[in-house]
Amino acid sequence: MDDLLPLLFQQTWNLQEPAPSSTPFVEIIEQPKQRGMRFRYQCEGRLAGSIPGERSTDTTKTHPTIKVHNYMGPGKIRISLVTKESPHRPHPHDLVGKDCKEGFYEAELSPERSIHSFQNLGIQCVRKRDLDKAVAKRIETCNNPFKVPVEELKGDYDLNAVRLCFQVWIRSAGSGCLAALPLVISQPIYDNRAPNTAELKICRVNRNSGSCLGGDEIFLLCDKVQKEDIEVRFFKDAWEAKGSFSQADVHRQVAIVFKTPPYMDQALREPVTVQMQLRRPSDKEVSGPMEFRYLPDEGDFHRIEEKRKRTLGTFKNFVQKTPFAGREERSRRKQGAVVGPGDSRFVGGDGDP
Repeated sequence: MDDLLPLLFQQTWNLQEPAPSSTPFVEIIEQPKQRGMRFRYQCEGRLAGSIPGERSTDTTKTHPTIKVHNYMGPGKIRISLVTKESPHRPHPHDLVGKDCKEGFYEAELSPERSIHSFQNLGIQCVRKRDLDKAVAKRIETCNNPFKVPVEELKGDYDLNAVRLCFQVWIRSAGSGCLAALPLVISQPIYDNRAPNTAELKICRVNRNSGSCLGGDEIFLLCDKVQKEDIEVRFFKDAWEAKGSFSQADVHRQVAIVFKTPPYMDQALREPVTVQMQLRRPSDKEVSGPMEFRYLPDEGDFHRIEEKRKRTLGTFKNFVQKTPFAGREERSRRKQGAVVGPGDSRFVGGDGDP
């Protein structure tokens, strides 16, 4: 038993979880919604809108939210826009709204709470011809949270996608000076105006059912898509197939004319409901699904019915044309003929009247 004690104690110690760290850090507890928001130009003369939260709905509005763990007290926050890809360069687009200046947001943190939500932030996009000027402004205002070298700030920018970068400073308990916490960045936010990044949405279809053999033509209306980067996906459980169309069948980016794929079981005896949605192959983005019903092949039933009718008609003709004795006898009676034992048709008759 004494030999087993070290093993028992070792197992007990291994089961203990490490003590949680008390170091303050920032966590994004409500990400910005990736799609559905349109970036606005300043010349449009309207507000840029407010960035919604990921869980925002028509009835419940949410906004990007952070939590400062292991700290509650005075502090400062700066939110700026950075590029989607690493290295995360300061983005030329501007963050606009209350407490925003020079393209970024900056404010004091409320010392009474650790959770902070940001409701009045919008994205204002710059024109391509003003790109260099916007980048120069980032350098002048020291708006470069990841300290990317200046020579790397020049070049191409993806103007259809940004990320939010959260920089938080808290008061040090010892010196009272501001101490920076590690940076955190949000998931990408895409401009809904750009077809290659916009939210996919099926607006309307002219029919939502068709033959299990496929080949039914469907007219689908949608938000803007790119003709070379879109497909119509049908799926149910492990089965999946795509609608058939060419780039010429995508009209003005908002309508697709396609033919349905055949269902996996082409001998259906009752309708089957599957899902239909748009999918963008480049980033695997999909629209909300809508129902599509595959119906049994009506041609099979028509052929069976026609065959049954032909068989019944042939039988009737056969019956009418066959010289049954009963029909011949009734015919003879109508003509006044007498049938009796002396009739020559009877075997053994003597032929006498």
